[in-house]
Amino acid sequence: MRQVFSSSDPTEVGYYKSMLDEAGIASFIRNENANSIGLIGAAFFPILCVTEDADYDEAIRILKTRMVPKTVEVADWTCPSCSEKNPGNFELCWNCATPRPSA
Repeated sequence: MRQVFSSSDPTEVGYYKSMLDEAGIASFIRNENANSIGLIGAAFFPILCVTEDADYDEAIRILKTRMVPKTVEVADWTCPSCSEKNPGNFELCWNCATPRPSA
């Protein structure tokens, strides 16, 4: 048994487990229910493990090729044309369609 992935989000861990299931790699989620009983902290995050050590390299390869990149938080910005505040993920001002100024 070897750990291949861990996250505070049990849905994300389950998603990656389904990828390994689809590839025929036996796996399980350790700490799957720890969050539901109020335990907090990284020690209690759900952990995806492969059952057989021999499957570790293949599992890592599969997960790396299909992992969803983490989103980067971008600061809100103020439009230089109309002074309207815009969410960080907007490329154009919602009010006047002025492009976001480059950093």
